[in-house]
Amino acid sequence: MITQPYRLYVERRDATRNMARFYSLEIERSLFGEICLTRRWGRIGARGQSAAHQFSQEADAILTVP
Repeated sequence: MITQPYRLYVERRDATRNMARFYSLEIERSLFGEICLTRRWGRIGARGQSAAHQFSQEADAILTVP
């Protein structure tokens, strides 16, 4: 069981450089009971990209976050 919800969402905006980016991290359980670290990033308002990493223990996922 995950001891607490882990969610981080960050935005960076700079109108002079036409920059509007987001970065998101979440740690939660998958449908199969594994711990899943999901990273999402891209331009605000767009779908962006994502990557998911599976772990057997919550501590491993926490230590992996960049």
